[in-house]
Amino acid sequence: MPSPPYDMIQYLSNNITYPEKAHKKGIQGRVAISFIVNNDGSITDVTVVQPVSPDIDAEAVRVISTMPKWRPGRQNGKPVSVIYTQPINFKLN
Repeated sequence: MPSPPYDMIQYLSNNITYPEKAHKKGIQGRVAISFIVNNDGSITDVTVVQPVSPDIDAEAVRVISTMPKWRPGRQNGKPVSVIYTQPINFKLN
């Protein structure tokens, strides 16, 4: 159950696979992904809001979509759905 920001950063580091086509073409950049953490902690409505390339965008969507459940947001002591936007950097070494 990731807790932003540090658990999520570790999760992304451990689970992102640089797309082979993008690597071969030297494509890098920052993808911004929007998603909803529902009141049960599940992730839905994963959307690219700042694209880089089709392959990189697809990998960013995949890794966010497969995250384990989060602790949901709370309002007045009750779990609520929250919209997040997360930048993900794809950088070649």
